[in-house]
Amino acid sequence: MEENTQEKEQESTAEIKGKGVLAGIKSFFTTSSWPRDLLLGAIIVLGFMTWQNRNLLETNGSIQISPQNFIDLQGEIYALEPNDKKTLVYFFAPWCAVCKMSIGNLDAVNTDQYNVIRVALDYQSQEEIEAFAKNNKVNGTILLGGEQHKSRFNISGYPTYYVLNENLEVIRSDMGYSTYLGLKLRTAG
Repeated sequence: MEENTQEKEQESTAEIKGKGVLAGIKSFFTTSSWPRDLLLGAIIVLGFMTWQNRNLLETNGSIQISPQNFIDLQGEIYALEPNDKKTLVYFFAPWCAVCKMSIGNLDAVNTDQYNVIRVALDYQSQEEIEAFAKNNKVNGTILLGGEQHKSRFNISGYPTYYVLNENLEVIRSDMGYSTYLGLKLRTAG
């Protein structure tokens, strides 16, 4: 008889604790609070970023980019090939509003450690790219990309960033706006 009473007490205690947890969760989602709003906002942003980046190349070093040739605005050939530094490749389109806001943030990247290349895609003319560079005070070389580059790097939106190691293996990727501080932190070290 005594065992039965003890079991009932344990069940009752567990039931109360269970209701407490459920009540706490329900309260978290039904009352207005900034921690809840912040958490939900972060989950939504993280979900959107994951969805947005779903088609980018794998970043585990399993994909190696074959050497690529580009033409710069002066008509010179630029070869993307293995070298002694990592390379940040920034793909943009001159009509892209986010690109206009973010291209200047590439100045945050330490060029002692990284080659930074800006590749224009989906443009109508070289003059359009030159106007984009002038209007946005772009520092650094701009390369003219084509459909083969867009396809090779799985570009489906702008801007798209890839970080390649010294052997041109993809080690990082991102799509969308990146702040000056964000780029500085992602390329530190």
